Amino acid sequence: MAYEFIRVDQDASGIVLITINDLKNKNAVNFVMNRELVEEVQRIDDDSTARVLILTGQQHIFCSGGNIRQMTSQGKSLEPPSPSVRDELYPHEADIRAVVIALRRLAKPAIAAINGHAVGSGLGLAAGCDVRIAVRGAKLGWVFTRRGIVPDDASLYLMPQLIGYSRAFEWGITGRTISAEEAERIGFVSQVVDAAELLPRCRQLASEIIDNVPPITAQAFKLALVESLEQRLEAAVGFAERAQRIARSTADHGEALRAYADKRAPRWQGK
Repeated sequence: MAYEFIRVDQDASGIVLITINDLKNKNAVNFVMNRELVEEVQRIDDDSTARVLILTGQQHIFCSGGNIRQMTSQGKSLEPPSPSVRDELYPHEADIRAVVIALRRLAKPAIAAINGHAVGSGLGLAAGCDVRIAVRGAKLGWVFTRRGIVPDDASLYLMPQLIGYSRAFEWGITGRTISAEEAERIGFVSQVVDAAELLPRCRQLASEIIDNVPPITAQAFKLALVESLEQRLEAAVGFAERAQRIARSTADHGEALRAYADKRAPRWQGK
């Protein structure tokens, strides 16, 4: 499907590359882009041939967050011009919040390939992914407080889970912009690589998942891990046990055991 502000490429192995594609506005998010991202993430969730999502930005910018020129010209942060009744009653389902939540709820693994600066809600998009790999020289700015607002893109919820409360507090309350290397040190990104290595490294990780983990098991694992962050111990253990029953009942579970015993690569059926 053709989109206005994102580009989508899916290869035969099931790797889906989404590229934020509005360089003239520094890949800033907008309301149309947000709807496109939600739609595409849902398509990936529904497509049994889609295995891993990689999210990146066009050229040298990952995402610069909200359009700062628009914000300064109108003197306030951006909100949808005509919010629906649903948007008003369920704000978590609207705008950038819907994108970050969709990424977190996506049953397939999501990798953020941070190819350049990630600022504001751009950082929220990265936080919504399961793994973040950044290019050397990238700057990451959780700058909301310096703009007189709080993070409303779900990153306020996710950041303490990713880097711990104290580090999240210090980063958020100061509104600092930090280097990719500092982001790696505090645990927000898992690797920092040269620009030429970024997408190959992300594809390598995606291929490792696709080649070694059955599709249904990968989905069950991600959903169970996310659930474990949001539930009490007993509920999380119960969810994991249900995920185990699903994975154990698949034909691919038997194939995983046979491939291990035969010392060969597995051949997944996705069922």
